[in-house]
Amino acid sequence: MATVFAVRASTGKGSFSASVLSEKPLTIKVEIPAEPVRGSANRMLLSGLENMLGCSVQLLAGQTSRRKTLAAECSIEHIMEKMKETKQR
Repeated sequence: MATVFAVRASTGKGSFSASVLSEKPLTIKVEIPAEPVRGSANRMLLSGLENMLGCSVQLLAGQTSRRKTLAAECSIEHIMEKMKETKQR
């Protein structure tokens, strides 16, 4: 079962990071080092979240926007747990 959530992406940052902005509806703020050129930031967004969450993530909407809709092949509980683990590092 896929979990659909919103992302607010910020590009050109020093390193990849993600944090929860809102739990209901789930909204995650993601900072991405790549600039939004020819899809490089979107690719880095997806691969970074896949590495962080340990599940497949796909872009549903917002290809050229900072506000995106994504779907992850894991539960919302799993996403929240992984986000808490990342925050504690």
